[in-house]
Amino acid sequence: MRNTNGRFTKIDDSTLNELRRACAKPLTHPEVSALQQYSEQTLTWLLEQFHSLAELPVGRTASVQTMESLLREPAPEIGQGFSAALGEFQDKVAPFAMRIDHPRFLAFIPTAPTFLSILGELLCAGTNFFGSVWQEAAGPSQIERVVVDWFKEWLGYPPEASGLLTSGGSEANLTALVVARERLNYDDRAKAILYVPDQRHWSVDRSAKILGLRPDQIRSLATDEQFRLNPRSLVQACHEDRTRGHIPWALVVNAGSTNTGAIDSLKEIMPICRAESLWVHADAAYGWPIVLIPGGKEQLAGIAECDSITLDPHKWFGQTYDAGCLLMKEGHRLAETFSLRPEYMQDVAPGGNESNYADMGLALTRRFRALKIWLSVKSLGLGWFRSLVSHGCRLAQLSEALLRQLPNVEILAPAQLSVVCFRFRPDRLVGKGRGSEDGINEFNEKVAEEVRATGQAFLATTRLNQRVAQRLCFTNWRTTSADVEQVIQLLSEAAWTIQQTPKP
Repeated sequence: MRNTNGRFTKIDDSTLNELRRACAKPLTHPEVSALQQYSEQTLTWLLEQFHSLAELPVGRTASVQTMESLLREPAPEIGQGFSAALGEFQDKVAPFAMRIDHPRFLAFIPTAPTFLSILGELLCAGTNFFGSVWQEAAGPSQIERVVVDWFKEWLGYPPEASGLLTSGGSEANLTALVVARERLNYDDRAKAILYVPDQRHWSVDRSAKILGLRPDQIRSLATDEQFRLNPRSLVQACHEDRTRGHIPWALVVNAGSTNTGAIDSLKEIMPICRAESLWVHADAAYGWPIVLIPGGKEQLAGIAECDSITLDPHKWFGQTYDAGCLLMKEGHRLAETFSLRPEYMQDVAPGGNESNYADMGLALTRRFRALKIWLSVKSLGLGWFRSLVSHGCRLAQLSEALLRQLPNVEILAPAQLSVVCFRFRPDRLVGKGRGSEDGINEFNEKVAEEVRATGQAFLATTRLNQRVAQRLCFTNWRTTSADVEQVIQLLSEAAWTIQQTPKP
């Protein structure tokens, strides 16, 4: 044993034997028969939720005071048992959350995992493999390599490209920009300019902040009437920045923007970027699966020329949270940027063509995220996922067609990918000046609130050119035409009710 001076002192045989006895058995844990029962209870509840989801409310929220009264307590010294804890989860936790995989949850970018992905997540947690170094996880590492290679093939990336799975698009975007920055020496980093479209995902700004970029190093570029990056604005910005002594460094493009599903015209943009020596990162977190269906590769034409690409299989590819991905065209750059070999990891240096994913990104400890993707694709077949993408596109087209039949509805962004944006323009509010626009904005915010209050659907608004827009996004394999018509009916009824309500 060590004394107060840090020196080891010999312990007597009696103490040694006492330590042996104290450590002779593992800690007590529920027996296999009990665990079987707990597992059946859990799986039964999950399957019931999965099967009856369309008939359930979309979900509800609650105040902090309500949740505190339900769940605030000190940690119990003696456990109450799994069944009781599961019952509290079912009664006090699950009811106070939105069911994002509900067929009428159409806000943000929803996710609707297949149950095969859920089972893959169960296997991932149950095995708890350390998916970071080849030596400890050759099988899991190879599965991740296979899944990444699938993505590369579908997007047309070259064999020398590489990639890894991440927690999501935010981590993937940050990782890509860290790699891109490695091309700059330390003196030039203070002069580097990052170009971003005004329709970018906010994780790009967060990544820039983490990287230490000043606000004046981020140049927001205008988009056109279809909310796509205007190439002329990029040319002008690069010229102005070089004139001022700055260094045009990197550009983030949208390959399926969150707001409208817009895809920037890479065919027009890439020649400019090569002339300006810009690193081009494509944020395709939402839109990338479009390449799986006829005509989709044309929509994403040019993406294979990008230096890096973000994908999120947990958005439009039927996977549970979390499942993001970063692809790097020059695959060697990942390890060159992130690989470190401290003494305690000297035994796990990869050999030959082995992949140490801990050397390729931000995380050292990594889950076996690839398992659920691999398992669901192997089980269902890629054709099922092609149908998923086609289904979302058709639902967006259907919703736009139905909305165009309604009076006082203005389509602000026609269906792109699986998103459509629109607003109500009541006759009494239409006029000239900022006042009428403010009134229309307020009206549309109230419409969305009224629909959410019904519990039958969950929608969220956004802003397009300062106009509040209703936005529908379809990524759910459960959503049907009947759901679309029900949501539009709810919207119409809410708009009519608000219009008929006299102002106080």
